[in-house]
Amino acid sequence: MEYSWAKNYPEIHKMCTLFQMTELSNPIKYNYNALNGYLQDGPQCGLVALMMCTGSPNNDTVKHLYDYAKRKGYTNNGEIFSVDDMADVAKYYLPKKANVEIFEGDLFTTKIKEFLLDGGMALVPYDTNKDNSPGFHSGHKAHWAIISGSILTDDDFYVIARHGKARNVAIWKLKILARSNSQLQEFSPDRKLHDVEYKLPEGGINGPLGLNRRCILIKL
Repeated sequence: MEYSWAKNYPEIHKMCTLFQMTELSNPIKYNYNALNGYLQDGPQCGLVALMMCTGSPNNDTVKHLYDYAKRKGYTNNGEIFSVDDMADVAKYYLPKKANVEIFEGDLFTTKIKEFLLDGGMALVPYDTNKDNSPGFHSGHKAHWAIISGSILTDDDFYVIARHGKARNVAIWKLKILARSNSQLQEFSPDRKLHDVEYKLPEGGINGPLGLNRRCILIKL
């Protein structure tokens, strides 16, 4: 069977066959935490990505997380542009036994690869292209995804992601996601033109509390 390793994960098998990802036909090692998808309503991508990592997303939970983040002063509309603030929301929401750690630096490292292959998950900010894949827009298209799986092949390392703009799982090269995460420099000028006030951390998204070269590691 083609992609026989993914036969127990129809959502992954679907993407491998749909996009003819032959490079994933026989991985050396993989790990996957199956999550349910959930589409965001408005600028809630970080809260939705966090909620999905427990496997049971719903409207009430999104509202609960938004209310908490709003009370703490982390958001105005559901957006969160600070890894530190998102980590606090994660510690509030996830089970007490969960380990939540802020990671700083290049994501394309042995530590991240081993963490994901060992069953860990990661909340990662990145710039999104029109097809929702990691892009390079200087932070103007900043978005959040939950990385819940990983695939090691002879030639590369891939991550399995979910986010609030698509129902399907996504499979990306870790090196591309890492590059996207490492160039989140500024808040979108286009968003500044809209009649919506966004909450930004001190120093902006490229500051010490922001998104650039940072993510959140989660072990449940």
